Amino acid sequence: MASTTAATLASTAEQPSSLIVGLRLSNKKAAVFGQGSSALTRATFALDAGASVVLYSSESTPAVPKALGKWAEAGRITTVAASKYQSNDISAFSVVFVADSSAGINVAEIVQAAHTAGVPVNVAGNVALSDFTLMPTYHGQGGLQVAVTTNGVAPRVAQRLLKEIVGKLPSGLESQLSDVARLNAAAAAVERERQTAVAKLESAVDSASPGLSTAVTAAHTPAPESVIEEEPADLGALRSGAAAVVDVQAAAAYAAHALSDLCFVYAAPEQALGAAALAWSRRAEKNAFGEWVSALRMQTRAGAGHALWGALASGARVAAIASAESLPHMAPVLTELVDRRQPLVVHASAESMDASGENHTDQADALAALQTGAVLLASASPQEAHDVAVIAHAVAAAAAVPVVHIVSAATGSEQIRTASHKQLADFVASVAKTHSGQAVAEIIDAAFTQFRGVFGRTYSRFEYSGSADAETVFVALGQPAADAVESLPALLREKVSVGVLSVRGLRPWGPEQLAAALPTSARRVVLLRCARDAATADALVAEVALATLVGRPAAGICVSSANVFGIESASGIAEAMRGALGLESAGSAEELAEEQSSEEPADAAAAAVASDSDAASAEPTAIVSTALDIAKKLAFPEAYGAELVARPGERTFAVRVSTKYRMTPETYDRNIFHIEFDTRGTDLTYEIGDALGVYGCNDSAQVAEFCQQYGLDPEQLVTAARDGEQHHTRTVRAWLTHALDLFGRPSKGFYTALADCATDQAEAEKLRWLTTSEGAVEFRDRVADTVTYADLLLEFGSARPSFLRLVDLIAPIKPRHYSIASSAKMHPGSVHLCVVAVEWRDSRGRLRTGQCTRFLNALSAGDAVVVSVKPSVMKLPPLDSQPVIMAGLGTGMAPFRAFIEERAVRKMQGVEVGPMTLYFGSRHRAMEYLYGEEFEAYSADGLLTNLRLAFSRDQKEKIYIQHRMRQDAELLSSQMLSQEGAFYLCGPTWPTGDVKDAMVNAFTTIGGIKPSEANKVIEELKEDERYILEVY
Repeated sequence: MASTTAATLASTAEQPSSLIVGLRLSNKKAAVFGQGSSALTRATFALDAGASVVLYSSESTPAVPKALGKWAEAGRITTVAASKYQSNDISAFSVVFVADSSAGINVAEIVQAAHTAGVPVNVAGNVALSDFTLMPTYHGQGGLQVAVTTNGVAPRVAQRLLKEIVGKLPSGLESQLSDVARLNAAAAAVERERQTAVAKLESAVDSASPGLSTAVTAAHTPAPESVIEEEPADLGALRSGAAAVVDVQAAAAYAAHALSDLCFVYAAPEQALGAAALAWSRRAEKNAFGEWVSALRMQTRAGAGHALWGALASGARVAAIASAESLPHMAPVLTELVDRRQPLVVHASAESMDASGENHTDQADALAALQTGAVLLASASPQEAHDVAVIAHAVAAAAAVPVVHIVSAATGSEQIRTASHKQLADFVASVAKTHSGQAVAEIIDAAFTQFRGVFGRTYSRFEYSGSADAETVFVALGQPAADAVESLPALLREKVSVGVLSVRGLRPWGPEQLAAALPTSARRVVLLRCARDAATADALVAEVALATLVGRPAAGICVSSANVFGIESASGIAEAMRGALGLESAGSAEELAEEQSSEEPADAAAAAVASDSDAASAEPTAIVSTALDIAKKLAFPEAYGAELVARPGERTFAVRVSTKYRMTPETYDRNIFHIEFDTRGTDLTYEIGDALGVYGCNDSAQVAEFCQQYGLDPEQLVTAARDGEQHHTRTVRAWLTHALDLFGRPSKGFYTALADCATDQAEAEKLRWLTTSEGAVEFRDRVADTVTYADLLLEFGSARPSFLRLVDLIAPIKPRHYSIASSAKMHPGSVHLCVVAVEWRDSRGRLRTGQCTRFLNALSAGDAVVVSVKPSVMKLPPLDSQPVIMAGLGTGMAPFRAFIEERAVRKMQGVEVGPMTLYFGSRHRAMEYLYGEEFEAYSADGLLTNLRLAFSRDQKEKIYIQHRMRQDAELLSSQMLSQEGAFYLCGPTWPTGDVKDAMVNAFTTIGGIKPSEANKVIEELKEDERYILEVY
C-alpha cells in the first residue's frame, strides 16, 4: 500500500485482500453513475445508510426511478444528466459508485478524479479499480458494510476511509488512528504553501495557456505526502543551464518536471525514484512554460496507468516516472494510448530489487513496453539521461505518440551540463513545429540531429565504437553499453579487433540502420543481455539476427548473447566480454577461480541446473571433479555448449510469490490458502480455465537427514542422464531436493531393483517377496502407509545403490496441477491459486503431508517457484451473452473465480455479458466460504446473477449443491435448453451422479423432455462442450 496508514489496514486484517468495515454515511452525499439494476442497488444501499444521493444518468432530462420514489419525496435523491458532470464535482461527495458506463462517463476519469479528491470509489465488476467492494449483508442505520481493498488505496482515500469507519475495529488498529492526525498536523505548513501556489497559478494562467485550465490544475493539486523525501537536487542550478551534480534519476526527473504540467510517479514511497519531482511540486516550482506542476504519487498495481487517460484528455502535458515493476502493469494502457496518438513520456527505471532487497540493473520489466507500439529510447549516464529525456519529450510532442525512456540504474552522481528552462521549451517547440507529420523514425533521427546542433552533444539510434575492422561486435543498451565502451581501450591495446554498438532507439526498430552501423568486417554479434529472465532478451537477439540477415545477407554473421545480469561494474562487463572472445581473464588465475566458484549453482531458488550438450558423447554418468569446471560453463555457456535452465527439456517459468494467506481459521482442521505468483519478466501466459503446474521441492531438512544416514556428500557435484536424456549437472542436495521424488511412493519395480543391490540374502528375499502374490497384503499396507523411497533405502541397509544408480531408479518430481483462480486480464503479470493442504496420518500415527502442498504452504513472499501451464477443457462459451452455470465444491470453485473475473473485465469494456450462476458448496459458511467477500460483491454488482450456497453442516439436514440445483429446475431448463447456456462442475467426483440427476430432473419436469431422452441430451451437451466436468 502507498502509505503507512493504508498499510495498517492490510497488516491488521491478516488477509491481504480486504478488511470488512462499515462506512458512516448518515447525512453524507453519495454519487452514483449509471442506470439500471446495478445503479438502483447502489443508490438504495447508500440511501438506506443515511446518505443523500446524486444519480448521474445518460438521459438528457433524467427522472428519479420509481423504485426510489419515496426517497425523492423526502428530498434525498436528485438526478443529473451525465453531460453536466464536471471532474471537480467529485470533491462534494463522501463516496462514489460507478454502476456502469452507460451514462457516457469515462470510468478511468471518474476513478482518477475520486482519487485526486480523496473520495473512496467503487466500480461495479472491477475490484482492481475499486477502493472497496460492497458487502450487502448489512446496510442501514447510518452505516454501509463494505470490504476495503488493500491492494492499492491512494493515501488520502485510505485516510478518508479510516475516518468513516464505524463499528468495532480490529485489535490494534485504534491505537494507530492517531497517525492520521499526526500526519495532517505535520503537513499543515506544506498545505498552506500549496494553497499559496494555487493562488499564484490562478493569476498566472492566461489565454495562451496550452489547454490546462485553472479548475483542472487546482483539482490535480497534490495533497501533502506522508513520506518525507530527502532533499532533492538544486532545481535552481539545473534550470540555469550551468553545471550540476546529479544522478540519472534526478537528471530524468528534471526534464519531466520542466516539460510537463502533470507528472505521475509510479513508485513506492520508500523508493527515491521520482522523489525530486514530488518535492519540486510541493514547493510550487514552475515548469519551463511558467506553469505550476502537479506531481502525484500513483499505485503500482493492476490497471496502473489508467489515470493517464483522463489527464491527457484534459489537454495537459503529461509525464510519468515509473519503477521497473510498474511498467508491465502500464503496458495495456500504453498500447491504448498508441492507438489514440497521445503524446505521453514515461521515464522508466531499469532497476529491480531481488528477494534479499538488493537492487540490480535489470532491463526485463522496462522492456515490457517493446510490444506496446510506443517509442523506446535508452540512456546510460546522468548526462545521457538528461539529454535523451529532453529528446523524448520533443519526439512525443512532434509525433503525438507515447515515448518510453529507459533510464539506467542509479550508479552514483556526476557533474552534467543541463539545458535551461528556456532552452528546453524552445527545443521542444522547434522540433514539434519543424517535424510534425513526419514518420516517427524520421522525427527521432531529426531530433538527435537538432539536439547536436543546439547543445553540441551527438547521439543516434545506433552508435558504433571500436575497431574499424572488428570481427566481433557487442550490442548493448543502457549502462552495460556504457561499460562495454569503457572496456574497449584495454582490448584494443591487446590488438583485439572488437567493437561495441550502443543502442539508444529500440522502437521503432531500425534493422537497416543497425546493419549499416556494423563494420563490414563483422562476422559475429554478441548481445549483452542484462535481464533476470532470458525471454525478453531472446526477442532482442532474434531482432538483431534478423537485422543482420536482412541488411547483410552475404556476411553470414553469427548472432548470440551473453548474460551480464548481476554484473554491476565496468570491470565485470570487461571480463564477460573477454570470456565471450575466448581471452584469459585480465586478473590473476586465483581471482578468476574465486569469482567463478562463487557462481556455483548449488541450490538456486528455482533449482537451476547446467545442461552440457558435450557430455552426450561421454560416459553415461560422471562425477564432476571441481566446481570450477561448472563455473566456467555457466560464465561462458556458448563456448562450452551449456545452458542454465530450471527444468531441462520442459517449458517452464521461474516466478516469485507475491502474496500468500490462509483463508480458513487457524483452528479449523482444513488449511486452505490463497497464493499469488508474480509472472512479470517471464513469457508465461495463460487462458481462462488453464491449470498451473507447480514443481514442488522436497523438504531440505529431510533431505539433509537422508544424506547423513545414507552417507552422501550433499555438496558433491554430479552429472547424470536419465533414460537417454541430456546430461544435467547438480549437487547431490539439488538432485534430491528438486529433481528426484525421494519421499514419493515407489513401484514394485523399485523393490526388485533394490533387491538386486542387497548384499544381505534375507533382505534381498524380503524385497522380492513383497512383489509376489504372497506378499501382496503387506505391499498394499506399505502403499497405504506411504512408505517412501527413502524409507525403503534406510530400512534395507545392505542395499546401497550408488547415487548415480539412484538417479536412474527414483522417479522424477512431476508437477502438481492446480486450476488457475484468476483472469490474466484482471490481474496482468500475476497468477492466483486456491490450495488445500493435503495432510493425513498413517497406521502408525505419523503425520503425512502432500509433497506439493507442503512445499507451497511453506513459501513466503519473494520465494521462487518453477511452474508450467497446462491447457484445460474448462473454457468459457464462445459468446459473451451465453449463460454460464458453475458448480464448485471447496477449492473446486477456483476456475470459476477466474470465469467471473474474466466476464467482469468484459463488462467493464462495455460488452453485454450473459447471466452467471454459481453453486458453491462446502461444510461451514463461517469456515470455508472461500472468496465469499468477492462473490457477494459481484452478486451486488449484478454480474453474478444467482449466488446459490450450500453449506452442508450448518443445519441439521445436510444440504449439497445438487439440492440447490433441484430447487432451480426452471432456471436450469431455460438457460441450458433455450439460451445455449454452458454448465461446469469442478471438485471431487462423488456428487457427479447426483448433479447429473438434478439436471435431468430440470429437463424432464420443466423442459418437457422425456426421461428416456434426457440422458441423451446430456451427452449431446458434452459433445458441444456445454456440459463440462473436471472432477478428481
